[in-house]
Amino acid sequence: MFPPDDLEVLPTRSARRYVALIAALRDGPLPRAELLKRLELFYPRGDSGRRMLDRDVATLAELGICIWRSRDRPPVYTLRGGVPAWSDDELDLLALIRDSFGPRHPQAERMRALLARLVADLTPAQRRRYERHPALRMALQPAIDYAPYRERIDRLQSAINAGRRLWLRYRNTAGDVVVHEQIEPHAIEYYERHFYLVAYSLRSGAFHDFRIDRILDLRELEHLPPLDRRERPLITFRYRLSATLAGSGVSQRFEEQRILQYEADGAVVIEARARSEFWVIQTLLRYRAHAELLWPPELRARMIAEITLLAERYGLGLAPPSEEPPS
Repeated sequence: MFPPDDLEVLPTRSARRYVALIAALRDGPLPRAELLKRLELFYPRGDSGRRMLDRDVATLAELGICIWRSRDRPPVYTLRGGVPAWSDDELDLLALIRDSFGPRHPQAERMRALLARLVADLTPAQRRRYERHPALRMALQPAIDYAPYRERIDRLQSAINAGRRLWLRYRNTAGDVVVHEQIEPHAIEYYERHFYLVAYSLRSGAFHDFRIDRILDLRELEHLPPLDRRERPLITFRYRLSATLAGSGVSQRFEEQRILQYEADGAVVIEARARSEFWVIQTLLRYRAHAELLWPPELRARMIAEITLLAERYGLGLAPPSEEPPS
């Protein structure tokens, strides 16, 4: 409500004017004319009101309350710092952020501390709303506890931001310890409920995803040469999606998807791009029998090998299917 209901309890007219000025600017910047219109009970019209406004801004600055006056003509006034005035929608978003960071997320502790600062001065009604659990859930809960790896993630972020090559000792999926003499770190990504360092290996000449909990040791090496930041190339592939799934629309699980062909039974052939062959295989396997990888041949062969191994695990002993897609 504006003006604030409790202004009359303040001892002087100046104090009431200061509080009204701060309250008027809590929801965002205001041009001088609009600000004075809202505060017409406190400031006279004309030049005297404008001068009084600027004197009040200067007085509040001496008290540590910063109201910034732009150099525009007419000027715009902006309240800097102070306690934010949260709307109900904003409180709901803060609660969603709070519940999205599960305890195994490496930034969970920092996020809790930040949110505690942001909501420290909520009214009782606001706190009741904030403490509700949102109906919308989007938890970022890693498959393992990544909190012990926060320092490692910080070191990797520092190396990425500084543009430094790294030496890594890494345990791969087979359990073997491999030393990577020189890699160029590019990003830290979260997918499949794990955190991965995306880096270019000078030895293999390719990009790799290193799961951060499997990094055993790392050392920073020299800076990258200027303008020598490589971009990860995307791979192009094609797959068939059954009519059962295509009929309800094609999910955008990959980059730059486009439908190449509509088939008589309602299935579609799609061309898309993806970050890695591993990502393509893992994603299409989730579709089960509703998706078939068609092209390129070497990627289809990798998918066939994966499916054949899966069949053997379940004792089916099937003959490997053809590496040639049906015409």
